[in-house]
Amino acid sequence: LFETINGNMDCEVKFMSCQTYAPETLEHYDIAIIISTYQSQLLLSRHKKSANWEFQGGPIQEGESQIMAAKRILMEESGAVTFNLQPLCDFTKDDLQGICFMANIYDLGQLGECEMRERKSFEALPVDHLMYPEISDLLMKAKRAFDEQN
Repeated sequence: LFETINGNMDCEVKFMSCQTYAPETLEHYDIAIIISTYQSQLLLSRHKKSANWEFQGGPIQEGESQIMAAKRILMEESGAVTFNLQPLCDFTKDDLQGICFMANIYDLGQLGECEMRERKSFEALPVDHLMYPEISDLLMKAKRAFDEQN
């Protein structure tokens, strides 16, 4: 269930709430999520302990800027070697505050020693096997709105 109020996209699903904001407007950030594309397709990662696919993402470590965290996470979880990053939006999900980046990946290396077991390109989000569907849908809606404006 999505609704636009005052330029912000809101959703409430199963007692979880999430909302997007203009990029770099929140006071602090807990996590960074990256919507990455490789060869014009979404590049998602699968955790070693899960059957579901997800965007690259994780906690921002102490002393790390948002962009530094996004670069680290993208390289660790996708194997990206050459890429560009651009802030898309800030978001809240329950008590977490985060920032979402878009990445165009030009070159991929091998996945290193990390929590992800594989990566795969998709034309669209795999609805039946998606980790965190509520926030993933909301962030993809923000990306589509950005793409339409640019």
